[in-house]
Amino acid sequence: MKNKKSIIKYVLLLAIAIITYSCEERLNYDDELPTSLNIIQSIKIGETPATIDDLSGIVNFVLPSDTNLSAVELDIKSPKGVAISPASGTIVDLTSPFSVTATSGGKTRKYIINARLLPSQIAFVNDAPSIDLIADEDVKAAAQWTKDTYGSRFVYIPFSQLTTDALKSVNVVFFFYDTQGTSNLPQESLDKKSVLIQYVVEGGKMLLGGMATSYAEVIGRDKSGLLTIKGNGIGFVDGGTWSIDGGVNFQNDQRNNPIYNFTQVVSTDANGYFPVINAGYKEDHNNLWDLGPLLGPGHQKGQFAEFENLYGGKVLAVWSGVADECCPGIIEFKSNSVYAGTIIAIGIGGMEWAMNDGRVNAYENNVKGIYRNSIDYLSTK
Repeated sequence: MKNKKSIIKYVLLLAIAIITYSCEERLNYDDELPTSLNIIQSIKIGETPATIDDLSGIVNFVLPSDTNLSAVELDIKSPKGVAISPASGTIVDLTSPFSVTATSGGKTRKYIINARLLPSQIAFVNDAPSIDLIADEDVKAAAQWTKDTYGSRFVYIPFSQLTTDALKSVNVVFFFYDTQGTSNLPQESLDKKSVLIQYVVEGGKMLLGGMATSYAEVIGRDKSGLLTIKGNGIGFVDGGTWSIDGGVNFQNDQRNNPIYNFTQVVSTDANGYFPVINAGYKEDHNNLWDLGPLLGPGHQKGQFAEFENLYGGKVLAVWSGVADECCPGIIEFKSNSVYAGTIIAIGIGGMEWAMNDGRVNAYENNVKGIYRNSIDYLSTK
């Protein structure tokens, strides 16, 4: 009998705890109002959607760094019969928490909107103490272009000064690396692995170019083990134009991906390919993934989808003319349950920043455009 009373007492206490917890969680929930009528379906500012928790009534925005929080326009969608105040299209001040209400049939649910800005800086990282002291001409040109393009938002961080604190105001880290005779990354970059792991785990974004594509492996985001096609020779003279394919021969065309049109439109040739380097001397320092082991023997369509399924990496480009989904040269590693940040890795050898023979690359704007689009796209993630 004593045990029976104890069990009954326990059940009653558990029921009270559940009811209390439910009331605390459903802070803005009205039992008399059907949930289909008093929720806000979506809220956007520009192209940025909010995260909405209907149970607690909390709406969170993470907005681009150049957003003027004191004057933003709310784009609100709600079910028919629900009155929103202030109405969709209203200009509001989100420098502090802002209240929005949804009303139907005399019943009201309140939402609180919070907004924060993404960090603003674009950081170029390298083992040299300054841009002027970078040894490789391609790397130096990439760093200088980044500085010229992003102006006051640009910051150069030598690996010797790379810390968690140094990255607090950084939105995107750009690591481009190239050398000759080896594809190994500088030891200074490997020594800072833990800093950049934490950065990406917490939502920081990285753009990796050239030989630095392997840094996705270093920090544990690319676990495929398939980044095996690596070139680091002295190069050669070639009389043709080299292009990349963003989807002509893919099962799923990626030519509308933001890296090709986010800030500026990257031009195509008559075949739909993106030219990246004209006739002349070419280093051809590829860093590509070989997806042959993923499906049956050899290369075949469907490998890109399988790579994304297994490793969360969306293939965005290969060399033009490759029809069997063989060897990706640009991959977007999307955020997952461990790494909140996104990484874009560009390993196409023909996307050079400086011509060894001194010529002007007729397609340099395509190279710069893909890198610019990648940084600007990542900046919004």
